[in-house]
Amino acid sequence: MRKALIIAVSAIAVIFTLWYMHFGSLTENSGALSVTGLSHPVYFTIWGILAFCGIFSNLFLAYKQLLPKYRFQNLLFAMSAIGMILTLAFDFDYSLYVQYILHCFGSLLFSVSTAACVFLLFFLNFSKSKMFKIFTYIIGAVLIIDLGMLLIFKETALIEAVPVLFALIILPVLNFTSFFKEKEYASR
Repeated sequence: MRKALIIAVSAIAVIFTLWYMHFGSLTENSGALSVTGLSHPVYFTIWGILAFCGIFSNLFLAYKQLLPKYRFQNLLFAMSAIGMILTLAFDFDYSLYVQYILHCFGSLLFSVSTAACVFLLFFLNFSKSKMFKIFTYIIGAVLIIDLGMLLIFKETALIEAVPVLFALIILPVLNFTSFFKEKEYASR
């Protein structure tokens, strides 16, 4: 039952994210998810809750299964939750400067702590299989490229959504398939 629920939430979050992105331009600052949230605050809140629940239900399960002795991730989980709450509670409206700052701080806190959780999950399992090694590099590259694009082009729906969508897809694959397990071959 838990498996089906986590997969369903992740799938709904992916679909909702892709749908929500259609309200704004994918490649312009005016289409950033938070900017779109000014016109569609209920959808923005639904998106934030779905994205957070999809990513963190998977992260919680993955850390429990793969790294049961580690506890550092609980601090990152809490920081990410606080970040998402601030992001959803305060508008991305520069005319309301304090709200704008709290929204931006929350968004940054959510992004950094979530990225750290996902990257460290794969990095700490690096030696377990070839797929963990490959995806540690892929995740690192996605995060670095996304940060570079963010610094160059500022916020756009595409730049903001790529790491979220990547996490919402790869984490259920990690948790519920054998894709990351090292294949054992029968000896000759």
